[in-house]
Amino acid sequence: MGYPAPVIDGACGRCLSGETRYDFGRAALELSAELRELIHHFKYNDRVSLARPLGRALQACLDDGGFEADFTVPVPLHPKRQRQRGYNQAELLARRLDMPCNSKIVRRRVDTESQTGLSRNQRALNVRSAFECRGPVDGAVLIVDDVQTTGATINEVTRVLKKKGARRIEVLTLARVGVSNQELATRTDAGSRDSIVQ
Repeated sequence: MGYPAPVIDGACGRCLSGETRYDFGRAALELSAELRELIHHFKYNDRVSLARPLGRALQACLDDGGFEADFTVPVPLHPKRQRQRGYNQAELLARRLDMPCNSKIVRRRVDTESQTGLSRNQRALNVRSAFECRGPVDGAVLIVDDVQTTGATINEVTRVLKKKGARRIEVLTLARVGVSNQELATRTDAGSRDSIVQ
């Protein structure tokens, strides 16, 4: 399926530059061609059975520590897109974790265009005000998604959760795009098994 992602010692460049709104984040696996294909089948080819092995990879990352969350919030799909697909892959992953899942507290109210092919700025504009948080939030929240690319979607979900009172936002994804192999190599503890993408 894929190798556990190596540790980035400290914060990555995006966090150091203030591009991320969340407080702590990790990716479970390196984004190999094999993993990319698995995720594609999971999302678009109705391979919901892949939630089990992919969920185990997320749980292993969660068990390694660093997380303080009280419950998970999967990144929501717009209802129209979820009806078409039949499921939300982020929710299937979140429900595989040993942590309560609240899939109703954040709603995707705008059916945005696909982020594929958009630039970083276009992605941020595309999801601006696309989500709403239903009611107050107490404690620390773990946002779960399959792949983090620029972080625009996760940043917007973070914003609405913090606006409603979330004390801390953490992120757990299968993989993250945009951290170069060179950056990983120069900021990695070779003896560790997973990636901190703060």
